[in-house]
Amino acid sequence: EVVYRQLKVEDALAYLEEVKLQFHQQPQVYNNFLDIMKEFKAQTINTTEVIKRVSHLFQGHRNLILGFNTFLPPGYKIEVRDDPITGQLNTGFSGPAGYSTLPVSSPP
Repeated sequence: EVVYRQLKVEDALAYLEEVKLQFHQQPQVYNNFLDIMKEFKAQTINTTEVIKRVSHLFQGHRNLILGFNTFLPPGYKIEVRDDPITGQLNTGFSGPAGYSTLPVSSPP
């Protein structure tokens, strides 16, 4: 049994509201996010997979990607770093296996 830090309902609702506002013209993005969260809660997908999916879904929205850290279990942290060579934003995360960079994909 994994013990998660207590996520405040207000924090979760505030984040959902932020996502909804950010994508008010693309309701599908918000719905996709809810689907990802349902799978994560049901443990159909693991933490690494949820980080990959959410980072891809919210690509270009640094605030939302970083805000998702609230939902991650202890030991996991998403980071968005500037690539010194290309100037592109690289999203990666720290987990039990160390730091991993997520592949840069074209926005959905």
